[in-house]
Amino acid sequence: MKNDKQFMKRNSIFLFLLFFLIAGCSKESKTNPSTKGTDIRKPFSWGHQQTIYVFADDNVWKYAEPHLRKSLERFQFTTENEKFFEVKKAPINSIEQFYKFNNLVFFCDMESDEEVSSYVKSIMGDKIAEEIKVNAVAMYPVENLWARNQFILFIVGDNERDLLSFNILQANATFDLFKDKLFERIEQQVYRQKTYAENTFQKFPWSLQLPKNYIVYKQDDANRFISFIARLKNKPDRFISVYYEKMTQDNFNKEWLKQKRAELAWNYYEEDEFADKDIKLEKNMLGKYECWKLSGRWQNKKFVVGGAFRSFAFYDEKSQTAFLIDNSVYFPTGYKLPALIELEVISRSIVIRN
Repeated sequence: MKNDKQFMKRNSIFLFLLFFLIAGCSKESKTNPSTKGTDIRKPFSWGHQQTIYVFADDNVWKYAEPHLRKSLERFQFTTENEKFFEVKKAPINSIEQFYKFNNLVFFCDMESDEEVSSYVKSIMGDKIAEEIKVNAVAMYPVENLWARNQFILFIVGDNERDLLSFNILQANATFDLFKDKLFERIEQQVYRQKTYAENTFQKFPWSLQLPKNYIVYKQDDANRFISFIARLKNKPDRFISVYYEKMTQDNFNKEWLKQKRAELAWNYYEEDEFADKDIKLEKNMLGKYECWKLSGRWQNKKFVVGGAFRSFAFYDEKSQTAFLIDNSVYFPTGYKLPALIELEVISRSIVIRN
């Protein structure tokens, strides 16, 4: 019976890989699109959503590990340097224990007869083997394979050298795939809550898909500022605020964001402040809007507390208005990154009404 189940699961992988290969993967493309088909009969994936289990033969892992960790375990600047992901090597002889985990990576050297490579070759079928012969390397993201909301990445090379080189060259692509999936999962969690109706924000030139567990914290209509808070026992305090100001585009820049965020935090968050050494300014995207992003640590000397924040500012040419969306987290006993991602997900939903 156990062998029958393993046979069925191997055939399942083959069908998924074959699906997105036939569905239009170009031979010129070394990173193939994922399949997102969901079978409601499958169980939900589980485990920590920021833990990634990796299956790799020992010699491959010896050289692939430092580059994979450098990519996936990169730090996010909060009150401490929090890792985006934690990488753990998993034993292939216990593969059945990992079928339902959230995040998996498989390395395969087509020339190798070692256990992990042999396993991957046995399940991927001739079509993909032929593609590797043509392209030498490929990356196959697969979703919902053994469980719903699961993400698996197969990294394949025609030999060990090509495989290891590909792992290095695709480091940012690998990180982006898992980061996007993390944001997607957190977005699903956020919007299990009901959101406020659009007419809630009718007096503002913007609207937001804001879950109802966020309530008004501070509101100053005369100065075009409103802030919301979500607070739950043993969870981070999450603050999201929106400010807007009419101005010419010449006056909108990263320094305006920095100065305005400092002013708003001092006035409305009871003298929160930040130091230049604790922040990072960069260009970014917020939904469909090109923006400046300011991120880092805040502190409050009055109450001797601190936390992490992200601020996004963009300019709407049609209305000649600058918008600033601020995300702030207070959670002295735990990690802040998931809460910051939640706030950014909500911030991305902003729509400007003209």
